[in-house]
Amino acid sequence: MREIEVGMVKIPEQERENDALLKTKLSELIRLSGGLDFINPKDSVLIKVTMNSSRPYPATVDPMVVSHLLDLIVPKNPSSIYVADKSAFFRNTKKNFDKTGLAETVKKASLFHVTTRIKLLDFDDFVYRDRYMPDDIKEHWEINPGRHFIRTPKMLFEDDPFLKNMNLAPKVDHIIVLGTVKTHSLSRFTLGMKSYVGFLDTESRYLLHKLPYKKNLRLKGIGPLDKDHLQRRIPELFTVIPHPKLIILDGREAMITGGPDSNSPIPPIPTIRKNPYTGVMIAGRDLVATDAAGVALIKSHKRAAASIRKIPIWEMPTFIRAEELGLGATREDKIVLHADTEDELFTQMAWFLQ
Repeated sequence: MREIEVGMVKIPEQERENDALLKTKLSELIRLSGGLDFINPKDSVLIKVTMNSSRPYPATVDPMVVSHLLDLIVPKNPSSIYVADKSAFFRNTKKNFDKTGLAETVKKASLFHVTTRIKLLDFDDFVYRDRYMPDDIKEHWEINPGRHFIRTPKMLFEDDPFLKNMNLAPKVDHIIVLGTVKTHSLSRFTLGMKSYVGFLDTESRYLLHKLPYKKNLRLKGIGPLDKDHLQRRIPELFTVIPHPKLIILDGREAMITGGPDSNSPIPPIPTIRKNPYTGVMIAGRDLVATDAAGVALIKSHKRAAASIRKIPIWEMPTFIRAEELGLGATREDKIVLHADTEDELFTQMAWFLQ
């Protein structure tokens, strides 16, 4: 049995508006999860944020946390830092960047940190590349007869000419996921693994959700929006996309029902009640272990969605598939929570992780 470490910090509710404390806690969280020593001078770093809509945190990333994370990465002297995502179907990523305040935050950071190129990216502005699925899973990813692939940003694998022309690092060396802690009406939860859907082009997203896109998609007997199918496909993205070096989940406010845009059971309807304040932030190097800790945080609330509350973590389709693919922690491993303080909530989360 392996021991896999996940870092955790907690900000007291009476200090929830204390921005200096937030930055201190984020720094401590990164230290507890292994630090940023994987970043070498002149490397390029991509912060994959959560920007599914134009709604504020926790539906999307908190711009202040992005600002603090940039402040912590810059001393490692990377050549470029990208803050990037692509929003959901029928949504304009750039407008979402503006409405949530992320665009302004990144602009200010780029003006302040003059030694590092900091850029906000909408993946649709750049080149996508075909990534063919492995033989043992390709049957689930058939765009049309004999073509089993998804399209993801070229910058993840090789030089992107558009970045090069902008005098930016043309290829990404390291990915850091910065997500929130939310339930999801289709995928059950949306944390680190689900955030990688943001790397897919529109056609690949339709394929993932088993929705017909123009005339290219063959449904092969699986109904549209098949939840179990979707949950099992998400881990398969990591067979063709580079894994993140660090996963940070900002669960200070947790969306424990509905999701991903609001806690309403009917997605278009705005949030119907306040999301519970937990004060908890989670980070780790192991993708599966970190997501499992995020689910444990949701499960610790009595009002959590039944799809989370009533099923053990390791029996959820996403974790079953991740274990089959060997992506990280398994039910046989012990996930060790390294917290900056003792708290009954952390004890409860550890119990759910058993």
